[in-house]
Amino acid sequence: MCGIAGIFSSRDSRTVATVMTDFLHHRGPDDVGVEELKSVVGKPSGAFGHRRLAIMDLSTHGHQPMFSHDERLCLTYNGEIYNFMELRAELVQAGVQFRSVCDTEVILEGWARQGTAFFARLRGMFALAIWDSVSGKGYLVRDVFGIKPLYVAERDGDVLFASEVRALLATERIPRKLSSEAVRSYLSTGSVAEPLTVIEGIAAIPPGCVVEITQREDSFVIGRPQRFSSLSSPSDEPKLHRHSHVHRIRNALRESVRYHLVSDVPVAVFLSGGIDSSAIAGLVREVSALPIETFTVVFEEAAFSEAVAARESAKRFGTQHHEIMLSGEDLLNALPDVFSSMDQPSLDGLNTFVVSRAVRSFGLKVVLSGLGGDELFGGYPSFHRAQTLAPIFKLPRAVRRLGAAGASSFADMRAARIGMLLRDSSPSHAAYLASRTLFGDRVVSRLMGRKVFRNDPIPVPDDVDISGMSVAQQVSLYEVTGYMRNTLLRDSDVFSMAHALELRTPFVDIEVARVAHEAAADLHLKPGSVKPLLVEAVSDLLPHDIIHRQKMGFTLPFKTWMRNELFSEVDSVLTGSSAENVRISPVEVRDIWRGFLDHRQGVTWSRPWALYTLMRWADQNDISYEPGDLRAHCNPGYSLTG
Repeated sequence: MCGIAGIFSSRDSRTVATVMTDFLHHRGPDDVGVEELKSVVGKPSGAFGHRRLAIMDLSTHGHQPMFSHDERLCLTYNGEIYNFMELRAELVQAGVQFRSVCDTEVILEGWARQGTAFFARLRGMFALAIWDSVSGKGYLVRDVFGIKPLYVAERDGDVLFASEVRALLATERIPRKLSSEAVRSYLSTGSVAEPLTVIEGIAAIPPGCVVEITQREDSFVIGRPQRFSSLSSPSDEPKLHRHSHVHRIRNALRESVRYHLVSDVPVAVFLSGGIDSSAIAGLVREVSALPIETFTVVFEEAAFSEAVAARESAKRFGTQHHEIMLSGEDLLNALPDVFSSMDQPSLDGLNTFVVSRAVRSFGLKVVLSGLGGDELFGGYPSFHRAQTLAPIFKLPRAVRRLGAAGASSFADMRAARIGMLLRDSSPSHAAYLASRTLFGDRVVSRLMGRKVFRNDPIPVPDDVDISGMSVAQQVSLYEVTGYMRNTLLRDSDVFSMAHALELRTPFVDIEVARVAHEAAADLHLKPGSVKPLLVEAVSDLLPHDIIHRQKMGFTLPFKTWMRNELFSEVDSVLTGSSAENVRISPVEVRDIWRGFLDHRQGVTWSRPWALYTLMRWADQNDISYEPGDLRAHCNPGYSLTG
């Protein structure tokens, strides 16, 4: 796990690459490298930078940027490939002589021989850049889930990329200008949906894609993304019985956990006490005899704390368990560091910051997380809602529109949400939006001072036919490509790497996702049931009380702290002048804040906290709408929508 950065340019570029690489020091304190790129005629072509967090092959042989044997290719890479030893053995059989025992060189030599097709064979998480000095082309690549981030910007004929948006800003070549579409996206869901970023002119490389960078005279341009892998593909498996689904899920999870334990340093586990993290801890114990350290964040507020459940799981698995006590005062004191680490504004992620800091303080570099279990196995209310809504969507659209118009005429927020659901195109899409909407279109319009419509579809792979899926499969894909990608994975990467900690997600694995997707075709949830196929697959591992206790999402006690320890901090931002800097209405912001303090129906803690986070982050990073017109210097026509 590392940080990467670089620039494709016909000019001397070492300084620019060095600035970005130095900014990413927190992601990889173990080693640093910057290499200039040349074409076959010796012409400058840019520079790559790399910050290393040494996990596998701790020797200097893993140093990056790395060149191929023949010096033709240069690679800078962030991530882990868990099946690299099998791929390495194949390449050795084909005559490749390796200099290291790390996955980096396997990627380099595999690409040299198989090209883009090789990326579809990688089981892991990765974001990387390759320069081919013979063809004079560069390539930016990202794993199919988007576990590892990669951002790109085109500026004055150069193409810059980095693991973090703020690294690109550190070059001072890109104006610190907010994207109005990104702000709308953030207000709608609490995070900015890819390929947008909060900064105008910076985009995220689409997951599962290769983006080619081509030189035209003295300028480099970004090509259209070419997909090498998809989250969902037709299965040759015949229709299976429930027992077969359960058996395949268990085998896939066991194999994934075994892969995710591949490391030359110790591996810990985040243990919240829920089904997902307990399943990961139990599977670690099943496939490994190594000692396990587990970590959980606990609170004095018993209604929010999972301390008892986590202790029960830790006792069952015989782990060395650590509880990280967090109070409102602790969070208040940590906020400067939190916002110094936050790459883009996000409603979520503070828990990851806190527990990652604690894990790293114990000298650990790698930790496993249960992230992904809810999205793949039906753990969210959106799955139940979609199945409840399905019969309604069999009514004629005209009837549903009439009902939507009637519901929307009421000022009550619940009625407005019903209207939004009825207007949607499918029960799965409606259920997803109902679960993930922070502010509806009307409120976003008032906040931004202009009429906005969230008519953009939820991003899914462009080669996937959603219409052929079951309702549960559709919801799962929305959750994976929406909430998980744009919020959970992004925050997990940023806040763990802020402490040079590699966070691994065994559920977020292509084989686990495949068997979960196939099982979801037959998934019928009953009221009160949570992830029934997953629970059945790991039931022998888990304590009885963990399986049968009521599901509670891991949430900090914000609704209490924002009225007490955090009140002055949040109030000073929401009632100050920061709203004007991000061009949202101060009057509306203060009304939402008052609504929360007055316990107004529908104004939960998440709404003022999201506004606070946006404004505080913008202040911290000197971001506003004011820096000049980016389109005067930056190509506005490129698109990374895939």
